[in-house]
Amino acid sequence: MQDNHTPPNPEDMGDHLDEEIKETVHDWANNPEGTDYDDLDEKIDEKLRRTVAGWVGAPEDADWKTIGERMDAKTRSAIGKWVGVEEDADWARITARIDNRVRYNVARLVRAPHEEGDASWTDIGTKVERDVRGWMASLVGTEKDADWQAIGDRLFDQVRQAFDKVAKSEKKGDADAPRSTKIEIESDDAPDAGAPPAVESEKPVDPEG
Repeated sequence: MQDNHTPPNPEDMGDHLDEEIKETVHDWANNPEGTDYDDLDEKIDEKLRRTVAGWVGAPEDADWKTIGERMDAKTRSAIGKWVGVEEDADWARITARIDNRVRYNVARLVRAPHEEGDASWTDIGTKVERDVRGWMASLVGTEKDADWQAIGDRLFDQVRQAFDKVAKSEKKGDADAPRSTKIEIESDDAPDAGAPPAVESEKPVDPEG
């Protein structure tokens, strides 16, 4: 059994408490007089409180409120140390320091003007918007500092020109397509086009003369 004063890893805490409950239930079931379920509930509660109290450094007979306060203090102290504030700092001080660190690192990432904790989220957002707008402006061929209206107008013109080129190309293709043409041969000696061919003589024609 693990020493109560040596808390397990966070991943193992749930399994450890489950094991505590199983042992308590097993002991209760083996006791011929342990037939009162309310008594079982109290035994489980006492066992778990003692275990968790040992983990957070509270007295063994501490109630859950005392255990919770001790757990909160240890958690605040650990996170405060991690973010670089005083050991007894409250959550407001800790969260403010975390926010400052996040803003500082994001400001560095987007290359916004900053000092330690000095760049505001508005400054960061403005820098990101300006960078994206400048990239879009260079993409569509407007001035680098063009506003979104000018960028949108240029983009619309380019799309319209592209569609116009496609439409003209299709029309030109239709004009260049080959067409069938009916050729009529006219001659004074030619028989009436509407009349069937007729035999004018039964006498063979001499080809030489």
